[in-house]
Amino acid sequence: MSNTLALSIFLLAFFASITFNGFFRNLAKLNKILIDIPDKSRKFHFRATPLTGGISIFFSILITGLLLTGITDARYSINLNSGFLENTRLNDGSISKNFEVDDKDYSLSLIQDNKKGNVSVRINPIDKNFQQNFVEIFPIADDKFMVLLPNGQEKYYLSKDGKIYEISNTNNSIIESFTPKNTDKDRINLNNFSISLYLCALLILIFMIFDDFYGIRATYRIIFQSLVVMLMIVLTDEKIMEVGNLFGFGDINLGNFSTVFTIFCVVGLINAFNMIDGLNGICASLALLPLTFVTFFGNFSYGLLIPIGAIFGFLAYNLGYLGKKRRVFLGDSGSNILGFAVAFICIEYSQNINHSSYLNPVTALWLVAIPLIDCITVVTSRLLKGVMPFSPGRDHLHHKLLDLGIKPKKILYIFIAMSITLSLIGFFLEYNFPSKEYISFYAFTILALSYYLISKIKLEQNV
Repeated sequence: MSNTLALSIFLLAFFASITFNGFFRNLAKLNKILIDIPDKSRKFHFRATPLTGGISIFFSILITGLLLTGITDARYSINLNSGFLENTRLNDGSISKNFEVDDKDYSLSLIQDNKKGNVSVRINPIDKNFQQNFVEIFPIADDKFMVLLPNGQEKYYLSKDGKIYEISNTNNSIIESFTPKNTDKDRINLNNFSISLYLCALLILIFMIFDDFYGIRATYRIIFQSLVVMLMIVLTDEKIMEVGNLFGFGDINLGNFSTVFTIFCVVGLINAFNMIDGLNGICASLALLPLTFVTFFGNFSYGLLIPIGAIFGFLAYNLGYLGKKRRVFLGDSGSNILGFAVAFICIEYSQNINHSSYLNPVTALWLVAIPLIDCITVVTSRLLKGVMPFSPGRDHLHHKLLDLGIKPKKILYIFIAMSITLSLIGFFLEYNFPSKEYISFYAFTILALSYYLISKIKLEQNV
């Protein structure tokens, strides 16, 4: 990890967010649009405040990403065999990685041809000093393969312990050894997942701006959210296929139910983030922390520094560090795109076992524990009382803490401390019981039930 590069990316996103938040805030004030008018039910809200935080975060992430792909060693890798292009005749499958061998950088593109039963490899020296070459690879065994060079020469290789050995075809003796180093993580990668995430987030942003303007019925919002999640699944094929060994009886594969389950989970988390957005800084902070944990646990991710910096820039306005009169709110548009992004990033990291920063699906629950448990508790309580689950109310945890006389900023600190603690518990359980996900799942279930019972007995409030 390059500390200088990481800091530069973070600061670029941060100041882009500062700029866009100031611009859209002034635009809203000048035209008297997207303004949240205070009312007596919200004890922390005293002045009219622009609902432009979500717009600013989105555009700061977008512009920062575009700038970085132009001024850094960014890599574009669009997989033409995933999502809606899967099984098309464009190609059977492709993988692209950057490697360093003997201090020389190479970009390798692997294209699988199912008809021929081989893999075509395009080798592109990154320094452009070498001629482009095409070779054919034929698997011989799980760890052995034959390479047919452009000049017709055959070479045999063995993959073992992270190294590649050139071996003799007659007696398997080692001729030469190589140690490839994956340098992909040192670059900013723009792939079909990130492009699709931007596109779907833009659709959510536009729709929810109308919600901030006019107030759209909850039923229509859920239908729209479901359609966007479906679009994301179609574009990327990212969905929850496996949830691990939740009950101790073996791994659970969702199969054909995976798409429906993914829509249910993502829409639920989107609304969980929307419902937790009741005090300054809470929703953004609870989105910031999962991104931070995913970035720093495992292989470092430069790309996730962009939304992290953008959220920090928003918090500078939202928490009044740039002046209380300059505050901005997320609005429904902001809370929805944050929930959507966090949900699919967790899916991306928890459903790809070969991901360099893979985490168990159950661990993802701990990363979003507070908004998730609060949402489940509130919805359950309202349904039992015969109240519409998405109707306004003061039955969220932050409302109850407010009613106990705790100041808003202290509540924010409590939420941040709780989220960090619960995330660390999740990672602790994963690292110590990697093949026993049911321990983590049972612990999370006990936590959720305990909160529900305590909330019902000691802090119960009328909706």
